[in-house]
Amino acid sequence: MQIPVHFRTVPVLRFVARDVDDPGAALLYWLGIAEPSWEASFFRTTQRFGALMQVVLPDERPGVFVNRFAIHTVLPAGCIKRLIFLDDSWLEVRYSGNCDDLCNLHPALTHACR
Repeated sequence: MQIPVHFRTVPVLRFVARDVDDPGAALLYWLGIAEPSWEASFFRTTQRFGALMQVVLPDERPGVFVNRFAIHTVLPAGCIKRLIFLDDSWLEVRYSGNCDDLCNLHPALTHACR
C-alpha cells in the first residue's frame, strides 16, 4: 500500500504503548518508522493525542492506544484482530466483539473490515 503524500511529510502516530522498562513512560510508534520514540509520561502523551482507541494485546496486557486514522484494514481471527496500518505494519489485539463493531468505531474513509 502506498502511504499518502501528507503522511510522508507529517509524522502520523500508529499507536502509543507503555515502556516495559519504565511503565510511567510511553513508546510512540509512527507510520513508516520502524523504531519507536520515547516520552517520559504515558498519561500526558495519551492526553496530547486525544482521540485514541484503547486496545488489549493478545497476552492481555492493557495500555496500548491506537490512532484510528492510521488503520487501513482489520483482519479478524476469532477474538484476535490484526490491525493493518496505512504503512502495512500491523498490531494484533484481543477483541471479542465482531469485526463490524470495531470497524464502526473507525471514523476515516481509508478503513476496511475483512
